[in-house]
Amino acid sequence: MITTMRFTPAWLVAGLFVLAACGDKSPKQASAKEPTVAPESTPAAAPAEPAPVSVVPVSFETAEAAFHERRYTDAVRGFTAYTANRPGNAWGFYMLGLSSWKAGDLTAAEEALRQALTIDPTHVKSYLNLSRVLLDAGQPDSAIAMLDTVLRIDDSLGEAYRLMGRAHDAKGERDEAVTAYHEALALDSTDVWSMNNLGLTLINQGSFDEALRPLARAVELVPEVATFQNNLGIALERTGHFTLAADAYRAALVADSGFTKASVNLQRVETLKEDPNIPPVDLKSLAQEFVQQIGSWANAGE
Repeated sequence: MITTMRFTPAWLVAGLFVLAACGDKSPKQASAKEPTVAPESTPAAAPAEPAPVSVVPVSFETAEAAFHERRYTDAVRGFTAYTANRPGNAWGFYMLGLSSWKAGDLTAAEEALRQALTIDPTHVKSYLNLSRVLLDAGQPDSAIAMLDTVLRIDDSLGEAYRLMGRAHDAKGERDEAVTAYHEALALDSTDVWSMNNLGLTLINQGSFDEALRPLARAVELVPEVATFQNNLGIALERTGHFTLAADAYRAALVADSGFTKASVNLQRVETLKEDPNIPPVDLKSLAQEFVQQIGSWANAGE
């Protein structure tokens, strides 16, 4: 059992804790550069006829290789050419949408993914990634509409419930977000991003002791993710376990030495003195308690 310790000293003021983002590795937004066009000039004489240019078709495989090598601008060019030659191929527009999203062009990403769905209204991956694009664009209601369609096609996709949780959380509907993460975990008990997102939502609700369980389990499964360690540190700090919180922030920095959020949190918690009367917390036991909770959610859905 966890004894919840709620503190209100001067250091606990709004904005002090630097939370790591929820989600599932969404790309950063960036604005696309507008092309520059040189002004036309009137030639003194008729221009010479240009020499013929040999155009080499771009294959799906070539553009896909650029995507996997994280050369997203090249991938956009490749899939733009590919879809021009294969306008009826939903997978081409799907990959163009993904490439544009990774390149930071949300508008182009949305257009391409919607085109993929026009071609194939059952293309689940396009719905899922369009919902991610819409979430990044600050349109959670539109994302929920996409996810509702996915779940009508296949209600066994934990990924769809995880994204639904993100969308509800973005709207401030945290009870609905918690329910969605429970659904995701009932379908996939190893979904560490749903564990992290659930923990973050519980932190935002002020349920710090409850947040410890999913975050402890996420860190147990994947200790090398800095985001998980940072959020576990926050839950530990807010329950008064400053020593363990510092350990979690340090683990986040081992995973990512440039993780500024964890560095700021560590500097703060190192100045705090832990109450020696606080009962100790066993993170391994909490992680196993969470495994049992997931089992109960899964059994309830049978």
